[in-house]
Amino acid sequence: MKIEKAHNGSDVYSKLQNFISAHKLLFNSAAWLKNYQSDNISLCAILNNNSEIIGCFHYYTFKKAIFKFVITAPFSPNIDLFYINPSLSVVGKNSFNKEISETVANYFDSLKVPYVNINLPDNMLDTQPFIWKGYLSRTRFSYLIDLSVNESQLWDNLSSEKRKSINKAGKDGLVIEQSTNHQLIYSLIIKSLERNELAKNQEIIRNILFSFSTPQNSFAFVAYNNSLPIGATFCVINNNKAIYLFGGFDSENKHHGAGVSCMWQSILTAKKLGLNYFDFEGSMDSKIERYFREFGGELISYFTVQKIKPLLKLVLRIKKHNPI
Repeated sequence: MKIEKAHNGSDVYSKLQNFISAHKLLFNSAAWLKNYQSDNISLCAILNNNSEIIGCFHYYTFKKAIFKFVITAPFSPNIDLFYINPSLSVVGKNSFNKEISETVANYFDSLKVPYVNINLPDNMLDTQPFIWKGYLSRTRFSYLIDLSVNESQLWDNLSSEKRKSINKAGKDGLVIEQSTNHQLIYSLIIKSLERNELAKNQEIIRNILFSFSTPQNSFAFVAYNNSLPIGATFCVINNNKAIYLFGGFDSENKHHGAGVSCMWQSILTAKKLGLNYFDFEGSMDSKIERYFREFGGELISYFTVQKIKPLLKLVLRIKKHNPI
């Protein structure tokens, strides 16, 4: 088993695109990766001993000062590590999973960069090979709503606070509409990010909204109060689930039920589209975690692995700076 970087135009790249399309891997697709500068993004194929493609993943690279950083691509939930496990027995499956994890850990180590921080998909549970190579493995969390239940059950699963907010929005005359006005959605998202001093990667956000987004791969809702747009949500569709990617609101004209109502309509739309799950993508911020939790999803965990060389760790500690 080996990993090969798939350069655009190469034979491996062409075969990998067919593999990605066949398995509906949104975040490894050419359409999604075009949201990033080509110099920053790397797409990799996992090959078996017969040089057949059995998996893939991607990652993002950037430089600050003299240091090189390898991270999960901004706004991708994880590195979209996907592979086909051909084993039938329990032992065989576990051994194959271990070999995949070991191969991927070896690959990132071979990059010899001072900083690696990547999110793994929630179905990848074995981070031991990373730990054995000196990586720190952390558990992170998200909430996932099962859309197989009926609308009434989805409503009942909301916290009483969320139900009150949605009802109040209706009583106060807020209008919640599905929207393709990406300039409007972008302006609300950026306002929220700027308030939290998180307005990084604005070009990537613009690319996602203005170049990537289509009615087939995403949807958005905007809340209006007296015709004034005051809140928005934006979701992408990844295979069998909708993923909440962005949200925003106008702090000068806010209403407690605007964002909640947009999210509720997003959940209902995901169900109407026949999707199986609604994924909040997760947050380790306590206030955001509570906001997501009150929509009634099930808590799921996934892993982040990180390795920082001592010199860079010292620099980051001195500067009290998080590079991502």
